[in-house]
Amino acid sequence: MNIAIFSGEVSGDLIGGALARELRRRVPEIELWGLGSGAMRDAGVELLADSAAWGAISVTQALEKAPNLFLRVQPMLKRALEVRRPDVVVLIDFGAFNVRAARYCRAHGLKVLYYFPPGSWRREGTKGAELGRITDVLAVPFTWATERFQKLGAHAVWVGHPLLERVKPTMTKAAFAAQFGMEAAHPIIGLLPGSRVAEVTHLMPTLLESARRIAQRVPDAQFAVAVAPSLPPDLVADFLRGDARTQNHLARLKREKAELEASVRDKLERLENELSGQASRQVATVGGIVVPEAALKQEDWARRRSDNLRDRAENNLPPIVLAQNLTYDVMAHSDLLLTCSGTATLEAAVFGTPMVILYRGSKLMEFEYKLRGMKKKLVHIGLPNILANRRIVPELIQDAANPEAIADLAVPLLNDIAIRQQAKTDLAEVRALLGTEGASARTAQLVLELARREQ
Repeated sequence: MNIAIFSGEVSGDLIGGALARELRRRVPEIELWGLGSGAMRDAGVELLADSAAWGAISVTQALEKAPNLFLRVQPMLKRALEVRRPDVVVLIDFGAFNVRAARYCRAHGLKVLYYFPPGSWRREGTKGAELGRITDVLAVPFTWATERFQKLGAHAVWVGHPLLERVKPTMTKAAFAAQFGMEAAHPIIGLLPGSRVAEVTHLMPTLLESARRIAQRVPDAQFAVAVAPSLPPDLVADFLRGDARTQNHLARLKREKAELEASVRDKLERLENELSGQASRQVATVGGIVVPEAALKQEDWARRRSDNLRDRAENNLPPIVLAQNLTYDVMAHSDLLLTCSGTATLEAAVFGTPMVILYRGSKLMEFEYKLRGMKKKLVHIGLPNILANRRIVPELIQDAANPEAIADLAVPLLNDIAIRQQAKTDLAEVRALLGTEGASARTAQLVLELARREQ
């Protein structure tokens, strides 16, 4: 059996990896190939191209990536489809690219299952009406979206949300706090600047200044930065090493370098993991200096800690640690999250952790935001608010996402019991909308049934 899987951004790659593992569990000899990144590769998918750097957070960034996608990847993909003729093509989100792929597949007699079709969060309207004509099956995460697509003529099947399968901490709160020298009984604020270099570049200085202001009002506050594996290892640490205001230039210089290094870094990590037998975590002290976990046992640790405490004092930073490859632990064990908008907000909702959702972009993106009238068009930007269909989580966009405003929202969420409890109650309602675990298994069953079905 021959199945192609095409994903785009990091979230799609994770979904594709989970689906691939389930398909291989059911049909060990299955041939899996397509577009994706580390998660799909680790699940045994042959990748024709690595999608790690394809994510865009604005039209201007999307335009930068479009030539590679549509002039190089798309023609290569069409040739592969013509030669390999897969039994089913599975498309995962990434509508700008995958809807075109669905049209091509339908025109060439290939069966298509669209997993997590674009606009799945919409509760009404005719957006996505074309999907019923260019796909065989839609595997949909939300019940209301299933009904909407069915009314538009699509064969839509509810499968639940796949992130429920992976959003789990790896340790207890006590162990998490101990690993980083924090006090579990004191407030922990998680800082989530995003998984893309551009997101971190624009948001990290604001998060650091917000941390300073929150610490002034909540003296025992501790801060943990969740460092995504897709980021250059030293990118976030650079912001903590020096004055945050001077780091924008440095991060911009690293942006082009980061994309070139991404594929090499991934290969090196996999080789190192194979040699060591396990993934090596890295931690950072309050001064932001990244240190291998094994170094905690070295004799010179006391000297390193002293140096880093001095660095923190010089930069006027509250206690901050970097948690690399431990994003879900940061989400689960923090008392409050300051998070970049995106999939992370929904993952945080699964844990029921109160949060403030933030979005900051470049001046060009700010101009685009104003030019397109997005302030008037967007009712909500955060997925918890979109799914709840009301504002249950505070949101701050562009200039409104400033340190003083962030602190004004954060402190009551930390200190006011009634406000915290209401936030947790509302997030529990959002968690219930995601259904139950098993989305990958249900979708795999749909894929196999479609593959075995006569045209």
